Amino acid sequence: MRLGIRILAVMGLAAFLAGSAYPATPSWSYEHRKITSGEFPIRTACMMPTEARLSRTTMKGGEGMAKESDDWTATLGNMVEAHLKTAGVEVLQATDAMASAASNDEIRQVILQLNQKYADIAAKLNKRPKDIGKSRYAIGDDAALLPCSAKSDVLVFVEGEGQVTSGGKKAMGMIVGGKGNVSYATLILTMADAKTGEILAFARLSNAESFGEKFVDQTESVYGKALDKQFQRLRIGMYVKKK
Repeated sequence: MRLGIRILAVMGLAAFLAGSAYPATPSWSYEHRKITSGEFPIRTACMMPTEARLSRTTMKGGEGMAKESDDWTATLGNMVEAHLKTAGVEVLQATDAMASAASNDEIRQVILQLNQKYADIAAKLNKRPKDIGKSRYAIGDDAALLPCSAKSDVLVFVEGEGQVTSGGKKAMGMIVGGKGNVSYATLILTMADAKTGEILAFARLSNAESFGEKFVDQTESVYGKALDKQFQRLRIGMYVKKK
């Protein structure tokens, strides 16, 4: 009887939360002082290919979400690009050969090299982001090999990490009082000097939801406002500090 009452209570709570406002999306960032001071204005940006990964946890364990990950990758990349443009930033694509003599294969090779170098410092960057202010992180001057670098202030890396919890797993978590009832995702935004490769800014926008996965199918509503606040903090585009 008590178990039945708890199940009904969980169902009622789920219905209430499903109709409530979007959960808050806490965010934090670290950036080099030369950005926030206006010494290094960001007016043009080159977008590196977005990488986003979703996984699902069920009563039987974990499983991949290949198609959903691909869809979320496209959605996150388009959203960040749209908000950069709204902030007054000209956006270029790292995959674009532009007017250079570089071939598509050569560009892909440079992108792979830069992504590998970024992956090599990602753990340190996440653990000690304050060291950005000490100029301790860089992906190297290979960044300048991208055709877009000559016309860009920064390279922009966009990543997404998320876990979707199945309905059964959530319900069981609520019933037994565990923590298995929450889905969560994080949007990670990193900016590097387009010429030297020095990491200039690192931001994480996180979202956790007890019911539903709005970060997947309603990404703009979840991350949009928090992203704009980060752009204001970074003083990019129209937010550049006036001298």
